[in-house]
Order: sequence, then structure tokens, then C-alpha cells
Amino acid sequence: MKTSMTVLSRDDKETIHQAALSILEKTGVRIESPAALQLLQRAGAKVDSDKQLACLGESIIGDALRSAPKKVSICSRRGVDHDIPGDGVQLISTDGQPPAIFDIETGAKRPSKLKDLIDLCIMADALPEVDFVWPPVVATDMPADRSSFYEFLAAITHCSKHIQHGAATAEEARFQIEIASAILGGEEELRKRPIFSDVCTPISPLRYDRGEADALVTLAKAGVPVVHLSMAIAGSVTPVSLAGSIAIIAAENLCGITMSQLANRGAPCIYSSFSGVTDLRSGVFLCGTPEGVLMDVAAIEMAKHYGLPSCAGGPSNSSRFTMFESGFQTGMTSMASILAGSDLMVGLGGMDRASMVSKEKLVMDCEAWRWLERLRKGVEVDDDRVGFDAIQRQGPGGTFLSDPHTLRHMRKELLIPQVTGHHDPCLAGASTDDMIEHAKRKVREILATHTPPRLEKDVAARVGGVTTKYGIVNGDGSQIFNHV
Repeated sequence: MKTSMTVLSRDDKETIHQAALSILEKTGVRIESPAALQLLQRAGAKVDSDKQLACLGESIIGDALRSAPKKVSICSRRGVDHDIPGDGVQLISTDGQPPAIFDIETGAKRPSKLKDLIDLCIMADALPEVDFVWPPVVATDMPADRSSFYEFLAAITHCSKHIQHGAATAEEARFQIEIASAILGGEEELRKRPIFSDVCTPISPLRYDRGEADALVTLAKAGVPVVHLSMAIAGSVTPVSLAGSIAIIAAENLCGITMSQLANRGAPCIYSSFSGVTDLRSGVFLCGTPEGVLMDVAAIEMAKHYGLPSCAGGPSNSSRFTMFESGFQTGMTSMASILAGSDLMVGLGGMDRASMVSKEKLVMDCEAWRWLERLRKGVEVDDDRVGFDAIQRQGPGGTFLSDPHTLRHMRKELLIPQVTGHHDPCLAGASTDDMIEHAKRKVREILATHTPPRLEKDVAARVGGVTTKYGIVNGDGSQIFNHV
């Protein structure tokens, strides 16, 4: 794929790689999973079990990079599948799992519930711009130790697109594998067509808790794609210098990829960064900053340096309201990732430093994404598009509005707005909220009319058997299947 934004030279990428190797060999990574430490020790890593510290040599990492697949399948239960990297394939998802929603009726932030999650999954299924789906919010009304189980189940039953989630334990990873296998007809079918992927996030800097590491190993063995997501926060958990943070991002990705390959040689892996900076006045994490963009773009370039698929932040902002700040930050961060050539991007509908999702902003972000995709397509030049015959027909002073050339090409050449431009240009004093109000109408229309593809009865029965085994569909959780 041709890209048009770079921030690292060839020498820069090699310097970052060497720094990451030094970090892994001399500083090491704290891994709180005995099973993962054993994998690394058997491969030749220096392991201090008491300190839960592993130091990885260059040969172990090099072997892992050689065995990691250069292409990864991103599949869905609706049968729309992609291989990444792929020519012209850049996929984008909703934001993932903040614990709050911007209430469409009150215009205020509140804790998100399972019903909000289901609504957002239905919207994501309906909106053609959304390619894959993180469960967009946390179901805070579900039991805390099982809410993530409910979120995965709700997403995969209320959206027919590829689901990307996370697993905090090996048990949760097994639950996800068994649910997806029940839908497809077996674990071998899941291995062939992974309809979900998982995000594995180390605790920066350089630490994996036991549950995350055990889940990583479980998912790798099952052939589920794992996004090795580093969340650098420059100035707090990673160095304030961008180069230092990029080196930490590389070290964490290389460690995760190595563990995946040791668990299952050839396990699908995706190199990833969703990074930002620390507001040094308050100490809080900020999204939508130019430095965060630069770190994510650098990570995309490092993924290409290693020949691996990439995933990065897309629409990102720190705004608490649908206003100018959210708009320009979302546009800036989205454009950077698409121009840098990230294979996967995350963030549609996100607000307030990724701590909240807005239904109306999801609609508006999809509109912005359509603009960016049109820019990425560029200009196609051939004799028919040049349209000399039409120019000759109309001549000096002519009009092309009703020319056959216009009718033949207009839908292919011109982006037709679906959210913007809906105010009456002749109406004096038109409200600046027209786009937001139209987005709200679009939300209500989708939720009133769209029904995602349902699970077949026998498939739903198999899924129900898995949920019963894990004690998930009981009490309030049964509402998930009221929509299946």
C-alpha cells in the first residue's frame, strides 16, 4: 500500500530496533505468569522466577519475527473477510470499552450499561463505514467479574462484523474461543476463519500481569489473532522523549510477539500502539495530541519495518462534548493513521480521552471517515474520465449538470454527504447544531429499523450451552438473547 506520511528514516527505525533489543536483554520484562516465564526460559531467555523477570536475547526475538505471519485474516460471521496487509485494505472500528456514554437525550456523561452496548453494536452493524467492532462500552450494570464476558457475547450476537475484544484471564480467553467456535462449528473452523481477535495490553512500562499473559498464550494456541497493544504515555509510564517512548512501544510489542510465537509457532500477531502524552499540569492522560499521533505513526512504520500487520489509534480526542475540539482532533488523528498506512484503526465514536463513547459522534465520525477514504482513493485518470467528448459537447459557457458524462460518473467521483450539509442554505440564522441534530436523528432511525443478522437456532443453542457452562446468561444477562 502506498503511504504518504512518514516520521522515521531507515536509520531511525534501526536505532529504535536496537534500543528495543537492549531494553529486552538488559532491563527485561516483568511477567507475572509462571507458564509464560517457563515458555521463555525453555527458549533460552534468562529468567529470575523470584523477581518474575525475563531478559530476552536477540536470537529469541529474531526467531519469533521470522515465524510470525506476514498476513493475518480478519473474518466475520457475515462472511466479509479480509487479509491484512492488503492492497487498499484499511479497516476501522468503534472505540473500545470506556465505562461511560454521552447520553443522547440528556447530553451528559453517565455510566454505560449493557443496553447501551447492544445499541452501539446494532449501530456498528448498520453503518457501512465500520469494518470491525470493539465492544464500544463497558456494561457497568453487569457483575464486575463477568462484565467483559457479557460484552463479548453481546457484541458477537448483535453485530455480524469482526469482533475485537480483550481477555483478562485464560478462562475468559477460553470462553471467547468456545463462543466463536460454537458459531462457526468448531475450533478448527475458527483457526481457518477467525471471526474475532483479541487485544493484549502490557502494563507500561514492561510488565504483564498473570491474567493477560495467560490469556495471550491461550489465544495464540487457538490461532486467534492477537493485537499486541502498547499504550505509551509519554512523561509518566514511558519517557517524555518521543524516541524513548517509541523504543518502549517496540520492546513491548516484540516481547508479546515472542510469547505468542513460543506458545504456537505461526500464531497471528498484529503490532500496535494507541499512545498519548501526560498533561504535565495535571498528570492526566491526553488523547488527540500531535505527539500521540507521531508515536502511533512511528509504530505503524516499525510494524512495516518488521513486515507485520499494524493497528493504531484512529479518531482520537480529549473533548468532553461534540464541539470544535473533538472535530479537529478526530480529523487530525484519523488522517495521520490513514496516510501512514495502518491496517487497522480504532476509535469511532470515542470522546473524553477514550473514557466515553457518543452514539451521535459515531455517526459523525463515520462521515469524516468517508471523506478520508475519498481522499485516499485520489484521482483516477483515463480518457473516459477526462471526458473530452463532454467538454466538446458543452463548449465554452456550457453546463455539465445534465450531460450524460455527469450521469455516468457522478456517483463514482463525488462524495455525497450523509450528515454534513443538511441545513437549508437559504435559511437565515441556521443553527450550528444542525449536523449534531441530524446525527441524532440518524441514530434513532438505525435503532428503530436495523436488525443485525440473527444466529440460526442450532447455532444459538450451541452458544447458549457455552454461556451456561460459564454461568453467564442468568438474571439480567438473559436480555442479550432477547435480541438474538
